[in-house]
This record gives sequence, C-alpha cells and structure tokens, in this order.
Amino acid sequence: MQQKSRYLFVTNRGPMQVGADGHTLIRSGGGLASGLLGLMDQPGHDEIRWLFPISSEAEVTAAREHRYEAIQPGFCPAPVNAQDHRVAYQVIANEYFWYLFHGLFDLSFEPIFDQAFFDAYDQYRRFNDQMADAVSKLDLSATTIIINDYHLMLMPQLLRDRGFGGSIVLFFHTPICTAAESDLIPSIVRDELLRNFAAANVIGLHAHHWEQFFIDSFGHRGSRLPPTVVAPLPADTLGMINSVSDEAVARERDRLEPLAMGLPTILRVDRIEPSKNLLRGVYAIDSMLRQNPKARGNFRALLFAYPSRSTIPKYRRLTVELETLVKEVNERWFHEGWNPIHLDLSDHPARSLASYQLFDALLVNPLRDGLNLVVFEAALVAKPTAQIVLSTEAGAAEHVGQWLELINPLDIAETAGALDRALGGGDLDPVRSWTSQNTWTRWLETINRALR
Repeated sequence: MQQKSRYLFVTNRGPMQVGADGHTLIRSGGGLASGLLGLMDQPGHDEIRWLFPISSEAEVTAAREHRYEAIQPGFCPAPVNAQDHRVAYQVIANEYFWYLFHGLFDLSFEPIFDQAFFDAYDQYRRFNDQMADAVSKLDLSATTIIINDYHLMLMPQLLRDRGFGGSIVLFFHTPICTAAESDLIPSIVRDELLRNFAAANVIGLHAHHWEQFFIDSFGHRGSRLPPTVVAPLPADTLGMINSVSDEAVARERDRLEPLAMGLPTILRVDRIEPSKNLLRGVYAIDSMLRQNPKARGNFRALLFAYPSRSTIPKYRRLTVELETLVKEVNERWFHEGWNPIHLDLSDHPARSLASYQLFDALLVNPLRDGLNLVVFEAALVAKPTAQIVLSTEAGAAEHVGQWLELINPLDIAETAGALDRALGGGDLDPVRSWTSQNTWTRWLETINRALR
C-alpha cells in the first residue's frame, strides 16, 4: 500500500468565513482560496491540511465548536491577535509588499519608511510568529509545509527556530519586483527576508519571468538562495465545466444576454485593484471607437469590476475614477439607445461564470500579475470562436500566450487593435487542453521534484 504524502498549506486567508447568522460557514472568494479548495477535493492518497488565521470572536467560536473541521477534515483555523493581523494585512502586506512586487509605487510620494512603518512591520512580525506557533502545535511528522504568499514571508525561519527540520516551500502567487525596485526595501527588512528565503528548501513561482526577477532582486550581494521552481497553479477544471449546468449560472446567463444586445461582446471581469489596469481597458474601448467610428453600435462591452480592499484610499479613488471614465466614454459615444460599456461594480460569482460563456473577446490586461486564473477558467467554458486579449505581464502569458492576442498593457492603441481583432474570432482549444492537463497532481509532482 502506497504511503500517504502529507502537506500543510499555510495561507493568510481561510476557505470559509462566518455568515451573517454567526453560525453558518460560507465559502470565501479569491483565486487562491478557490484553487486550494479544489486541491483538497481531489481524490487520491495524499493528506492535505490547510492552516489559516482567524481573529474575530465569531471565527474563534466557530473553531471551538469544530465547525470548520465538520465541513472539511484538514481545516486548521489558527487564532491570532486581531490588531496584529489587521495591520500586517492592510499596512505591510497590501500597502507595501503588494505595491512593491507589482511595481506600483509613485516614488514622489511613497514608500515612506518612518516610525509608523516600522511599528507596523513589528506587527507583521508578530502575526507571522503567531502563525508559526499555530503550525508548531500540529503533528508535522513527514509533512511538507507550503507557505503561501507575501503575507507570511517570515515563517520559514520562525519554523526552523521552533525545531522543524522538514521540507518548507515558500510559494509566491504574485509577481516579483525588479532588481531596481528591490532597492525600495529597507536594509533591516531585506536582511530578514533573505534569512527566511534561505530557511526554505524551495521558492515557488508561477512563471520563469518572476523566477528571474526573484534571482535578480535577492540573489546578489552574496545572498544564498534556495532552489526555485516554476509551477503554475491549476484551475478548478471540473468545477468550471460543471458550472455550465448550474441553475444559478443559467439564470445569470439569461439575464446577461439582453445586456449584450445581441452584439459581439467584449468582457472584463476583475476586482478593483490598481495592478489590474482597469482604466486603460476603458481607454482602449474609447480608442477602438476613435480609430473606427463605424464600430459605434456594433459591439458591447460588459465590465464587471468588484470592490477590493476598500479600506485603502487608493482603491476607493480608483473606483471613483473608473465610474467617471466609463460615464464619459458612454456619453461620448451614445447613439440611438446604445452605449459601449455596461459597468457593474457588484461581486457576483455566478454572474462571472455565466459571462465566461458569452464573450467574444475577453480582456485581461494587468500591469503585472503572478498568473491570472481568469484566463484559464474562462477558456474552459468559452464559446468555440472566442478569443482572449492578454497582457504580456501576466504569468499566464508565458504558458498559453502563443494562442492568444498578446499586448503591452501600457499601450492603449495596441490593446484597441487586439480587441478589434479578437472580436473577429479565435480558437481557445489549445488553452483548454493546456489547462486540463495542468492538474494538482502535476503541480505537486513539480514541487516534489524540486525538493528532491
């Protein structure tokens, strides 16, 4: 009988959240959360556990009552200090490391390394320490620990300090900063990161592009880095295909069809996030109409952008600017009851799944993206003649870009031209085939080869 492989996935976000009634657990959103749930649902001999932080009173109560474990054996909720978690997540992870790795800083104004920053970084340390404590209380015999993302970069050394001698993988689901951008890391933070990278057995990334950035940014100045491995995260292939027959998705599909007005349809589905490059996507549609005024009334763009990290002022500003820009473009090109863009800012997963079945051209134009699962998920259920316009700065471009319309995400005219060509049709069969073959078994085998 084959011995079970044991894995512990450690993430900043749990797969379930406490519902409004304070008792029910509902599924969390998010690409990583959805992807890892797909992994835990895989049949096979591997033992998968998932450790994630909880900090609210309702979450802690749910953990004490074993509600998480009742839904899914292997869920390991870890109580942490709410204030430390909030500051680590919002200030250091999302307002500093996220912007650093995505190249988003406006250097005239940010970052500012004052006492407030270093106080917040101390809380980031404490949050990582609390997560390491929770891990160390588990049975870790013959376990490979896979630590996910920039929220938890200090855990490898903390686990070594607690005596863990097994395999540690630190996996980045984000892109990585360039060598020049890495100079925006204070020396005390850089030294701590390098110690933690060295304490891991393997660093995982979604694309060779980010692997090279990692080596360029952290492999100089005499630093010792562990081996790196490129292993793009699988999409939930079975879940996406099954969604086609889901009743809620079917209802949304019926509701969306009138919005498309029977016209060739451009689709955009993304969260409101600066790195997603939403404004240039709208400018590209405006440019399409300027370049070819005869296109007026002959296509329809559906833009579904749902709120994210709304406590951060930049994100709120982006929401306002997006609404304003769409209004301006629609007013400019309004004609006999037609305007080019339908904008909806609500978060509606069933609608997103339905929209993947309707588009002729899907726009995915991030400034920088670790992978972007939307490309793979949409391709699985898209119409046979649909096409995807994809940024060269998305990790997905390295794996399936040869079959898509690739663009420089900063070039509005190039994006407009690619959208126009994509409306003429494409062939996503090669992307579907690649996606179906990129399984969780393959992902774990790739990681294990690197560990060996």
